[in-house]
Amino acid sequence: MNCFKRGTVFAALFFSFILLITVLIRLPAVAADQKETVPAVAAPDFQLQDLNGTTVTLSQFKGQRPVLLYFWATWCHFCLAARPAVIELRKAIAQDDIEILAINVGSGDSLAKVKRFEEADPAPYTVLYDPDSKVTHSYRVEGIPHFVLLDKTGAIKYEGNRLPSDPMKLLK
Repeated sequence: MNCFKRGTVFAALFFSFILLITVLIRLPAVAADQKETVPAVAAPDFQLQDLNGTTVTLSQFKGQRPVLLYFWATWCHFCLAARPAVIELRKAIAQDDIEILAINVGSGDSLAKVKRFEEADPAPYTVLYDPDSKVTHSYRVEGIPHFVLLDKTGAIKYEGNRLPSDPMKLLK
């Protein structure tokens, strides 16, 4: 009987430990997903090159249209799972209404690898490469995918690990 109680206590402690670890692992992702910036804060400007070598700056879109930044990597399974939704967003909302900039975080990816990835499955939006992750760090990206929605003035309206279901609603 004593051995049975010990086994039951051990099993209860083991499952409690597993539950605690699971909650602690998921908590940052849930909290990050619910980050909305109010009041709006100005987004840091940046200058990166697209996969053709053309320089793109965030400030070139200021006053023109809202911008969705999508931080990602080729090795990130969650980023690749989010990709179809970003593509659908591009198809649903005209480029004149929102600019989508997919920023490869650079870490773990080379420019050549990103180019090969995009050649195999081209994205209908601009893909930028952040070779030293400076832009990624300036946006305090802690996990990917990471989305930052900016209004026409360049103010951050949303940031999180999930694509907002209705980004245009957040911009109103």
